[in-house]
Amino acid sequence: MKNRLEGKTVIITGGNTGIGKAVCTALGREGSNVVIGWYEHESQARSLADTINNIDMAAAIPVFVDVTNEKSVEVFVGSAFEKFGSVDVLINNAGIQKSQSIDVTSVQDWDIMMNVHLRGAFLCSRAVVPHMIKRRAGCIINVCSQLGYIGRENYTAYSAAKGGLIAFTRALARELGPSGIRVNGVSPGLVDTGFDPLPEHVKDQHAASLPMTRLAHPDDVTSAFIFLASEEGRYYCGQMLHPNGGEIMP
Repeated sequence: MKNRLEGKTVIITGGNTGIGKAVCTALGREGSNVVIGWYEHESQARSLADTINNIDMAAAIPVFVDVTNEKSVEVFVGSAFEKFGSVDVLINNAGIQKSQSIDVTSVQDWDIMMNVHLRGAFLCSRAVVPHMIKRRAGCIINVCSQLGYIGRENYTAYSAAKGGLIAFTRALARELGPSGIRVNGVSPGLVDTGFDPLPEHVKDQHAASLPMTRLAHPDDVTSAFIFLASEEGRYYCGQMLHPNGGEIMP
């Protein structure tokens, strides 16, 4: 099936690299208008927009957004209305990772992790919800992580942030479901994006521990986003999809 998102407008934070880049490309192939939120690597965002604009029936614009800043989020969301007239899908994908033991994690490190993952999802969701409620339609997809379920040593802040995002997803789904808005999440395992700071031998060891015996490529997880954003996911509410190669089986 193609063009499952024809005429729909999707805004995605952290859309120019890694998983976000793969998702944006997949959205374009489905005929979507895409607002690519970027914080760093502007040239990659512009190049990605050019690629999507060359796809039949798709359109894209790159827009800077600091998801921790209320005004920046308002400008980001407003750009979608200015260019495309609506927001049908929000994907809260922006995130950061940092491996640190708890004894060397500073208060600033902790706060930044919570602000990007939780404050960012809150601000972006709050910005689009009034429009979606008015239309009694819309979809929010939060990018979570298997570490939000199992935790991992030296990733206490990241695990806590993603665990909070999972709870946020479920609570918001209950709150907005009666208004016709679907809120769900995707919790990938370790994805070999090319931006992961882990040494190769660590990634190799992790891959060998998985039932699938390999790490995910960004394209391995995009189908989960397309499914949830499209009409095919119309009865999914507060659910989490787990493209993780079998690392956890909830």
